[in-house]
Amino acid sequence: MNQRFFKQLFLIAFCMVSVACHASKTRILSLDGGGVRGVVTLELMRQLEKDSGIHFHDDFDVFAGTSTGSVIAVLLACGVSIDHILQDYQKMSSDVFSDGNSIHLFHPKYGHDKLKKSLKKILSSHGIDENIFVRDLPKKIVITTVALDNEKEKRWRMEFIENLSGNKGNLKVVDAILESTAAPTYFPSEHGHIDGGMGMKDPSLAALMFVFSPDKDNLKDISLLSLGTGFTQKYIKGNEDWGISEWMGSGSKHSDSQPLLHMVLDVEGQIPEQVAEKLLGNRYKRIDFELENEVDLDDYKHISNLIKTTDHFIKNDSSQWQQDCKWVIKNVH
Repeated sequence: MNQRFFKQLFLIAFCMVSVACHASKTRILSLDGGGVRGVVTLELMRQLEKDSGIHFHDDFDVFAGTSTGSVIAVLLACGVSIDHILQDYQKMSSDVFSDGNSIHLFHPKYGHDKLKKSLKKILSSHGIDENIFVRDLPKKIVITTVALDNEKEKRWRMEFIENLSGNKGNLKVVDAILESTAAPTYFPSEHGHIDGGMGMKDPSLAALMFVFSPDKDNLKDISLLSLGTGFTQKYIKGNEDWGISEWMGSGSKHSDSQPLLHMVLDVEGQIPEQVAEKLLGNRYKRIDFELENEVDLDDYKHISNLIKTTDHFIKNDSSQWQQDCKWVIKNVH
């Protein structure tokens, strides 16, 4: 028996009493957007299953995903194993992103045809109807997307595709994913919708919104595990006295090519963590880490490096990882 086995046995024994006393009634898994960096999420999940003994499909009640997270959420909800999702994900990424428009100033870099074909192929390979609707998924799910023209208010608006409330989920799973992954400049919009990451890269609050009812629910009965896709350091040291040129990226005072855009997206992405931690306290866990280098959404050639970087993060901070595993055993398993 190796050392890893004894660590896992210790973690399970340590938390057995806590599991009986504190197991939550609704367990939510939230999966960030991030393009090919979704392999970071998958590798975190693969290692969590090994080290904590959980099984994501069986042990979670609600799966929430944005963009690349929506792909993972759907496959998990259908019962596909992490190992198979990781294999499918790598193949899909190379198929979709290996042949884009070299000049895409006036058109998206990629079309939807290859992604749609890959998604249908993956579903069929696991015995899942390629035309399955969100409402018919065996698990509860929330997918984020942004409407370019909300018919009621005539403005762009955050919208959600889910099967938790009433007769919702009347959209094919493949179409839902295409809406949530339609990142501007990378893909065209789908049915008047674009990437959910434009408003909610981390879908934690979207899941909470549909799970929790203040009239009949108690937040103490909810636990939430949020998994990121890695981040890179971006900050401004000291004060700034910039104008439009510097903030929009054409100036030379900052190494970031588009500091205003990146700041807005980065800060927006941190809001769900701050709110969920306040609402749920120790029943909330966020796992994410810093990447050494920035990886573009479509840079599939970096997938193997991203997996290695994730493994290094786990190994390099083993005490924190053990704490993460203890939280999972106590609140999920």
